Amino acid sequence: MHIDETGIKINGKKHWLWIFRTNDNDILVVIRKSRGKTVLDEILGEDWDKPIIVDGWKAYWSYQIVQRCWAHLLREIDAFKDVSDNGKQLSETIHNCFDSLKEFLAKNPLLDEREKQKAVFDDEMKDIVEKYGKCKELQKPTKYLQNGLGKWYTCLLFPGMEPTNNLGEQAMREHVIMRKIIGCFRSKNGAKNYQYIASLLASWKLQNKNIFEELENLLRKQLCLS
Repeated sequence: MHIDETGIKINGKKHWLWIFRTNDNDILVVIRKSRGKTVLDEILGEDWDKPIIVDGWKAYWSYQIVQRCWAHLLREIDAFKDVSDNGKQLSETIHNCFDSLKEFLAKNPLLDEREKQKAVFDDEMKDIVEKYGKCKELQKPTKYLQNGLGKWYTCLLFPGMEPTNNLGEQAMREHVIMRKIIGCFRSKNGAKNYQYIASLLASWKLQNKNIFEELENLLRKQLCLS
């Protein structure tokens, strides 16, 4: 499950638009006042025990099977590469780690090989945090790394899992564009209806279904038309 969230306004008041995208390209769009775990409990259920691919937002911290997004990590680390020589070295090191991960996955290794390599990669990441955590100017990026220890290489345990949340961000992109165009929703009902319509259209599009045919079939079913 790829999950992402972004700010949106309803009548000028701050809300959050959430994206939930499955590996079967089912999309669910929800708009809520909260950016907290209550939304996750509502959508996923309080006993959710399946993998999620997310950024570093604290609402996801309580979940056990998490793949932290490498795209977010690289952006976070690269923001400090011009701060100092240590910052540059940290950036190069993390990019090398990501390259090593991609190279290993490209070999399509067996599960036992994946498990062993995850332990190696996890230890390597711990060493990186310990080394660069001593640099005062790099406290923020190393804290970001540390908060994700054990969750940067979860994809190794689940063949086919992406190491980034790019699919979630791609699903979010059209809503960010929409926000720039309309500014905000003018009513709660408008936001509520948008959730349903956006979820259906995005799912059909990603599943290569004919949107007009699916919409016609849905309306006929709801209106009991033959």
